[in-house]
Amino acid sequence: MMKTTKKEFENLVYQGIKSQGFDELSSRLIAILYSEPDPVTLEELSAITGYSFSAVSATMKLLSGIKVVEKTKKAGSKKLYFSVQRNMLTLTIAAIRSKSEFMVAPALNDLPGMIEKCKNSKSEGSERTLRIIEQYYQQMVALDMIFKNLIEFTEKIQKEMITE
Repeated sequence: MMKTTKKEFENLVYQGIKSQGFDELSSRLIAILYSEPDPVTLEELSAITGYSFSAVSATMKLLSGIKVVEKTKKAGSKKLYFSVQRNMLTLTIAAIRSKSEFMVAPALNDLPGMIEKCKNSKSEGSERTLRIIEQYYQQMVALDMIFKNLIEFTEKIQKEMITE
């Protein structure tokens, strides 16, 4: 019974991760790590998923690079062990911060200059391009406010959960 429940839970986590835009293997690996009580080696992940060691290794390198999974070594062992942050609120905050850092912040930084260049341009179609860029900029300003409020709200709830 417990194995079935664990698999059901793993599949539920998999669907949630996949819905965030992760590929099949990344989603499967994160779901496995989330449902495993202890850190897992690349060999174990390869055996569980049925994917090759090199495919699992490359994907885990990518996932640890973007801070989705954590890698550690045990004393006296050369093997890498992988785990995942199990607090969904913390994961959510990290995902929002990442979107803010890599999508919103560069847009807020670069778009005003692009808008100025477009305003000064006399080329054909520049007014239509200007409208598109200005709308995108307004959306990024809105997302910046939404993300900041969402992070603040989520952190508040997280603190309340800890103190209860």
